[in-house]
Amino acid sequence: MEPRPVKILHHIDHPTAWASSSRCVRVRGWCFVTNRKTISGVRLRSGELCFVGSVGLPRPDVSAAIASAPDANVGFEVHGVLPCGPNDLVLEAQLSDGTWHPFVTQTITARRHWLPLWLNGKNVVELMSFQFPTLMQYAPRTLRPETFPAIRHSDSPPPKLSIVTPSFQQARYLPATLRSVIEQPAAFPCEYVVQDGGSTDGSPEIIRQHAKSDRLTIWESGPDQGQSDAIARGFAKTSGAPDDLMAWINSDDFYLPGALAFVVDYFARHPEVDAVYGHRILVDEESREIGRWFLPAHDAEVLRLNDFIPQETLFWRRRLWDKVGGIDPSFQFAMDWDLLLRFQAAGARIVRVPYFLACFRLHSAQKTSAAMRTTGQPELDRLRERNYGRPFPPLELENSPRLLRYLRRSAWIEFLWKRGIRAR
Repeated sequence: MEPRPVKILHHIDHPTAWASSSRCVRVRGWCFVTNRKTISGVRLRSGELCFVGSVGLPRPDVSAAIASAPDANVGFEVHGVLPCGPNDLVLEAQLSDGTWHPFVTQTITARRHWLPLWLNGKNVVELMSFQFPTLMQYAPRTLRPETFPAIRHSDSPPPKLSIVTPSFQQARYLPATLRSVIEQPAAFPCEYVVQDGGSTDGSPEIIRQHAKSDRLTIWESGPDQGQSDAIARGFAKTSGAPDDLMAWINSDDFYLPGALAFVVDYFARHPEVDAVYGHRILVDEESREIGRWFLPAHDAEVLRLNDFIPQETLFWRRRLWDKVGGIDPSFQFAMDWDLLLRFQAAGARIVRVPYFLACFRLHSAQKTSAAMRTTGQPELDRLRERNYGRPFPPLELENSPRLLRYLRRSAWIEFLWKRGIRAR
């Protein structure tokens, strides 16, 4: 028996015209199912590209006008970057049973940028969509490994590296994270701690299977107070001298082969450096490459404006962690930006190295997308107000000349990289 078709009431507020658009497309509106089944997701597809949006946005005007609306939170928004030329778009809603149902189909022509972004990028919001995307940039492709320079050992012994993975209900992605630490081809002192929050999805069994490795020194599964608490608990189980190294890698991200050996060697040869980070690769749920972030050289003032530093690529010396008092458990979203700001305020020398060190996984259940509206934005606002001693309106960020220059430098680094030149 054929399933009954699902009727999705909807309205698109933006765009008001579909024929032509910038490559950065943003669709905003509302939708709900007439039988009051919950809509748990929305996505925009164009060929192999798929952009996951936000649902449950407040729309009290809809619930006031339409009696059949389930509640006031029926708004949605989805955005992405399209290839130049005509694109056949399909907007789909996901029901609570996991099935996807199309409710809008449109063709849109994305206009070409005739001048490169590093030369003619004039819009901060648009440049951020191209240079620091939070969605798929291109169709999935095989992950291209990084080529690191040959290890040039210093006279002194290499510093010890302590890594913590906070984890909760990430059994699907956890093996890749664990292997990316345990199977790194290098001979350097390393201790690895996995702090699981009492997962019930099989994560403890996965961790136990990897516990035979000498690198996975300690693991624990039990209730905690969230990600920041798990990170603090994990690092409390580690040890090291002031010049030794620390990092955390979330349970849905992973390091590139050779990255840890490169980082340890870099710190050994640069005793004056307190923290390093690198470029980021975006991957999908199947660990296929779907985008890249190209980071300009570290800019202390840009860090005060916005956090572009990929957390999974960040490493620092233990003396710096001890100096600032570690992670602040009052942050559940922006704890990495808060930590970096306190590192910088403490006089740390922070360096961006011109290599891709790790992969950041995009998936529908990740904290970054799920918590931005509820926890994330208030914490970001709180940090900007702390940085500048006053409220910092979004328009001021969008009109920042320094931020615009930074984003255009990112586009220039990408331009060179695509031509085989690694910008320092």
